[in-house]
Amino acid sequence: GATVHAIAARAHVNKAMINYHFQGKQGLYTAILKRDFGWALSQLNELAREPLRADAKLSRFVSIFGALHQRRPGLSAMMLREAMSGGRGLDPSLLPDMRSIFGAVQAIVAQGIAEGTFRDVDPLFMHHTVIGTLAFFFAAKPLRDRMIAEGVVPIAPPDPQDFIAHVQQLLARGLAKE
Repeated sequence: GATVHAIAARAHVNKAMINYHFQGKQGLYTAILKRDFGWALSQLNELAREPLRADAKLSRFVSIFGALHQRRPGLSAMMLREAMSGGRGLDPSLLPDMRSIFGAVQAIVAQGIAEGTFRDVDPLFMHHTVIGTLAFFFAAKPLRDRMIAEGVVPIAPPDPQDFIAHVQQLLARGLAKE
């Protein structure tokens, strides 16, 4: 919802630069998501080549997306807004990247089932469990920080690495084949 003028002012550039380099606000938004998805996909491509068990790969997948959300604090809220709007702001050129991210989860789940590491699980559910959990945790930071600061939630601010480890442990236990 930011204007090109506000974006330019915050970036200390003029509006013409944004329009010239990105063909406007939508192009800038697409470039930001393309960069973030590209980083994640390069990490996932490396992970796919590693000879690891599926449980170790899933743990690394969680770490990769936890790192992405820490590197790009606004990404979580952007992705939740996109999910709630039906993806109205997503350029079609981003869909193959999103498909590749889902494909990585699909491959990890298939490997885990085949090697007997995971119980039978739906890859789409797994994708939403990981991506949705991380996106919500990182997007909720401003509200969580406010509630902690005002004493509504009497705890210390959580360490994101502790949350990532928590998700990894939950998945490892929840997916383990009995």
